[in-house]
Amino acid sequence: MNDLKTITVLFRAANSLEKIIRDDVFEYGLNVSEFGVLEALYHKDSLTLKGVIDKVLVPNSSMTYVVENLVNKGYIIKKQSEKDRRSYVLELSEKGRALMDKIFILHAKNMREILDILDEAEERTLQRALVKIGKTCKMKNQNGS
Repeated sequence: MNDLKTITVLFRAANSLEKIIRDDVFEYGLNVSEFGVLEALYHKDSLTLKGVIDKVLVPNSSMTYVVENLVNKGYIIKKQSEKDRRSYVLELSEKGRALMDKIFILHAKNMREILDILDEAEERTLQRALVKIGKTCKMKNQNGS
């Protein structure tokens, strides 16, 4: 295959999935970036700001804004790190944990409904292919290509 149809199909699928995810988390009063931060903290308990940046697909420049929004909404607590006074540790507040306890299962169910059109072998194959593409892109970005 020497055409770029795969790229077009991949982008269309990603755009469709992104819209579904955006609409889904909006139902909970969140945007995708906010949900990503809450989800990371829900599974990891606490993370530094850098740790959250590494886990969530939010540009570094936007993360401070997203975190401050979540602090203002009362969903996360931001504490100065005891190990390094220059960094902060983030964790879910009781309100944030209660929200995620309620909505994560619903969100996961909604996302599984989309993925369940694939059988297990197809899903594993898709994961491997996307990881392979992602690693290649990362290497090209690091090499300046």
